Amino acid sequence: MKRENKIKSTINDLDNFASDTKNIKFSLNFLAKYIQGKQVNGNKVNDLGDFDGMGDAIWNFISAVYASHWDILHTDQKTNTLRTKISSKFTTCIPPPTGNPKKDAPKSSPVTINKAPPFPPLPAKSKKEINVISKYFQAKNPSGNNAKNPPSKSTPKSYTQAANNLVNTSDVLKIKEAFPSLNASKIDQVNSIVNGQSKPKPRIKMTTKGPSRKQIIIPMSSDNISSFMKNASSNVANLNRELRNAKSDVLVDYICSDNTGVIIVTNKVAQQSDLSIIDCYVKNSNDINALQVEDSRLPKSKSYLKITGIPFYPFVNSQEKLSSFDVETILKQNHIFNNISLASKPRIIKVSPKSDMAIVWIDVWDVQSGQNTKLLINRCFNVGNHIAMI
Repeated sequence: MKRENKIKSTINDLDNFASDTKNIKFSLNFLAKYIQGKQVNGNKVNDLGDFDGMGDAIWNFISAVYASHWDILHTDQKTNTLRTKISSKFTTCIPPPTGNPKKDAPKSSPVTINKAPPFPPLPAKSKKEINVISKYFQAKNPSGNNAKNPPSKSTPKSYTQAANNLVNTSDVLKIKEAFPSLNASKIDQVNSIVNGQSKPKPRIKMTTKGPSRKQIIIPMSSDNISSFMKNASSNVANLNRELRNAKSDVLVDYICSDNTGVIIVTNKVAQQSDLSIIDCYVKNSNDINALQVEDSRLPKSKSYLKITGIPFYPFVNSQEKLSSFDVETILKQNHIFNNISLASKPRIIKVSPKSDMAIVWIDVWDVQSGQNTKLLINRCFNVGNHIAMI
């Protein structure tokens, strides 16, 4: 039992170590990319108190690498070690002597790094403190020659503007820990969704959803409803025969009723010619009073529109307010409302208590796609010497 527990503990330690190495590599690569994009002005950086101890912290990090023997890790695709690469890059090279060649030339000695005592971590800085540091950073010159390539005249980005576009490192690390198999692009997508950067703008629907257009509504009296529904199955067969004789593609599926009349459900949206055939059959049916049967119609949806620019007191030298009847008269006089039917009386409100202009809300019959409403949006028309806009 103890052996099994020891094996499980070892496996857990290996898993934790693998996860830690991934996080360390990710953090070091992110820190290296950030430092590469920020050059420090050597003449001014030590005048800033916020940078006190920064060199010691970097030295502690390098010392910890050597003290923990991490300097033997492979680099350059396993062709070199970290210690050898650092030694070859920073070893002082002494030119050969020009005098007596028999004299022994001094040998180059590699740089050795001793461990320094640890320092407490730097406290987190607020946004205001970060903005103060921004003036000590310089944009990196890709050409390396300021004389040949003078700086562009465009205004550089401030550190605050650049910081707004940076990814929060802690959030990225948390996502990486939760989903270690995700690549960098997927992690950015998850981070943008979590921070609410890709939320779509809300869209206001101005057309209410009505019943299906595959229904035909025939208002009639209650006596006619009961008489027509007694033979519903035979009425379906007779209607389909009449529609086939007229070479129509519309067929009746079934018939139902409600308090206002009869509803005939079809396989397709009926045309005006189909409605005429159905009207003729229903009104000529037995035990049906044709005088108590209205014309058949297709269901519609409601859309609302807002009209501005109409005076609240439309009559000259009069304090009579604008009424719903006045609005209906104005709409009838304009050709843009020729194919529009109002679903209710217009509603009128005053723009403000001290204003003499009104806002008019109207409901119109429409289809679910809002076709009739789209023809009116942003249209203008005259109301006396005023210009109203929808």
